[in-house]
Amino acid sequence: MVALKQILSSAVTLLVTLQISFAAPAPTVVEKRALSSSAPLASDINGAHLLLLNDVDSETAKNAFLLLSAPRGYYDGMDACSTMGDGGYIYIPGTAGASNLVTLLNNNAVAQKEVSAFSQFWVYNGVPGVLSNCLAVNKNTGKTDWIPCSTQLPTVCFNSVLRRVLLFQDTSRQVKVTTPVGTIQGWRDQNAFRFLGIPYAEPPVGNLRFASPVAKAAFTGIFDALAYKGVCPQTSQDAGFVPMLLSYLENGAAEKEDCLNLNVYTPSLKGTGQELLPVMFYIHGGGFTTYSGSVIIFEPGNMVSRGGVVV
Repeated sequence: MVALKQILSSAVTLLVTLQISFAAPAPTVVEKRALSSSAPLASDINGAHLLLLNDVDSETAKNAFLLLSAPRGYYDGMDACSTMGDGGYIYIPGTAGASNLVTLLNNNAVAQKEVSAFSQFWVYNGVPGVLSNCLAVNKNTGKTDWIPCSTQLPTVCFNSVLRRVLLFQDTSRQVKVTTPVGTIQGWRDQNAFRFLGIPYAEPPVGNLRFASPVAKAAFTGIFDALAYKGVCPQTSQDAGFVPMLLSYLENGAAEKEDCLNLNVYTPSLKGTGQELLPVMFYIHGGGFTTYSGSVIIFEPGNMVSRGGVVV
């Protein structure tokens, strides 16, 4: 953690020095990722699970899969993959990806009960819309079989999006979930479905400052959970530009009083009747002077992926 602060501090010092030494260039407009109007509703997919042999080693090549566990005919399954922003998985026997998939279909922490009811799973044909028989992989043999396309099976899709890292996140694979307080739209990466900055109480400002928390009213539209929201104030307002910038870089969000929010990470969006995953509730440290739930060092993607839990 100290090393992270030192790196950020050095980077900021360099940036400030460059600003002093050179004329500032024309400002760059950074576009915020917008909510996708085509994001599917999780209840329509009825069971989406991220499967990954996660050894928690960032240097190891990973093969990630999106399992849609609701039984469908082949072509409906491929359409569901497309709806989720990826295509059907191309299964090539003998490859590392194929081996990893068979291992996960036999044993995983995320959707074991969902896969245990089936021995075959749809994978990509290679010649869509032509054949009456379609390609399925058998988890017991690791071999593929051509069976009637109308057979009702779960579908294996690619999960081609990269995992979130410090300076990069791809929020293009979005999904909506319905909750008691309204619809929330988040995104997925390689490890987890992410719903960020969800308020659990009304902003503690105005008459609510230093008062007991008030439950958040229901959302009137779709809540944007693509990005982290406010971090509770920690830096003295008269500390100057560099400390405030360091706080923003460290936390990934600005400090403000409207900070009563939480982040939800899950490897699985369960379908109707499917058993829910255990939930871990994590409160970050920092002694009320630093850090927040959005700091990269507390990133729980590996935990939810490897452990089959919701954080």
